[in-house]
Amino acid sequence: MIDVWKLETQAQDEASEDLNIIIEGALEFSGVAERAYLRKLWDDESWESIKKKLMVEGSVWYVWYMDGVNRHLTNILAEA
Repeated sequence: MIDVWKLETQAQDEASEDLNIIIEGALEFSGVAERAYLRKLWDDESWESIKKKLMVEGSVWYVWYMDGVNRHLTNILAEA
């Protein structure tokens, strides 16, 4: 039997999927609005810094990414 740890809630999973769609749009040439949203989400971090972090994984990346997921989820709930 393999133990699998699931740290995210269902709402976080859904916000992560939505955020990944925004990230995909930001990586496209015409993703100006998406880039602006991501910069706002991560406290006006530069787009180049965000893009660089999106290309790596690891525990530090995960904490940074989940911070963005949780802020995105807060934005979604505020709009509801």
